[in-house]
Amino acid sequence: MAPQTFLILFAVLLLTAYVLLRGGSNKPPPKIERVIRQPRRHTRAATNGSGNPVDGIVERRQADSRGEGAPAPATGAGWKPLGREEIEAETLWRLEHAIRLMPEIGRERMVRLDFNLEPKELADVLASNPFYAGKILKTVNAAAVGLRTRIDSLPRAITYLGYNQVKNIIFQQMVDKGLDSRQEQLGERFDLLRFWMHSHVVSICAEYLLRDVIGQPGQIGVVTTAALLHDIGWVVFERYDSDRAAVLHQRLSGDEPEPEPMRVEQELFGFNHLIVGRLLAEHWEIPRSVCEMIELHHCAAFGLESNVGQGLALGACVISRAEQLSAGLGFANPLAEPLSLDVDLSPVIGARAAALESAPLKLKAEVEKTMKFIEEFNRS
Repeated sequence: MAPQTFLILFAVLLLTAYVLLRGGSNKPPPKIERVIRQPRRHTRAATNGSGNPVDGIVERRQADSRGEGAPAPATGAGWKPLGREEIEAETLWRLEHAIRLMPEIGRERMVRLDFNLEPKELADVLASNPFYAGKILKTVNAAAVGLRTRIDSLPRAITYLGYNQVKNIIFQQMVDKGLDSRQEQLGERFDLLRFWMHSHVVSICAEYLLRDVIGQPGQIGVVTTAALLHDIGWVVFERYDSDRAAVLHQRLSGDEPEPEPMRVEQELFGFNHLIVGRLLAEHWEIPRSVCEMIELHHCAAFGLESNVGQGLALGACVISRAEQLSAGLGFANPLAEPLSLDVDLSPVIGARAAALESAPLKLKAEVEKTMKFIEEFNRS
């Protein structure tokens, strides 16, 4: 074979090998099948500031004769709600699928706000949305609010109403609009306005506890947001199974109170509004601390695990206590919830906050002002 022919053949072989290798590298990655996995809890030990664990928080899962950390019997006074890791795999998969169909609230600019913004910074954000900016100014000057002089400045309006309440009202409106695909059907058996009013009052009570009773104003932004969204899981039941949701609403809104309303949720659905509320908040990309407080907000009835971090324990206990104050003010959830005080919260929130039996005049006045604003805001 002539040298020239050999070189040509060698070059052709090299070119062929290069093309094959390059084509192989561009192949799409193999399709990965979805794997249903049991999520892990990421929590830190609760401390009292000195590095020692917080005492007095009852664990949600107690050890018994079956071994360390085994679930307590689901009967009688020892009944505990399910955790996410205890949901059946198929139920969890269906639940996650239903939540994925919910609107993508988390991409809104309002959701990604720093929870401790000053009123002027919040005004700058709201000014980018003329609908909300105009509606706030119109509502704050309405006769129902009772102002003597007109407010023409958005920062002044936010300062008058309170940053957290304005933030919560706008946030609620965003979520409310996002639920419109099932709103009419849901509204036939679930009073959504009363539901939101309850959530707002819990947020107001939580802010009062943190600022005026406990003395932790730095926690207000995150905790009041979690307080507003603490019961958001209720709206998912309709999306998951409307027929069973109708039964649930009927049983929990009847004249005869259910002694263990969360047990009814689990009997019908295999999960409860604590779990699904956290999953929905995570889907909306709400900050993780808020999601965790949503899941733990009934700690006054069921306690907390001993490894819950101090900040999370404080927020969850404040929301649980605020929900009881809300019910005392006449703004309980339209559906029955566990409001018992079976757990001593004083090691976490202090004796004064834990023993507060009724709302003081200052708190009542703040609730009345916010409720008037919400009613006018929804009407205008």
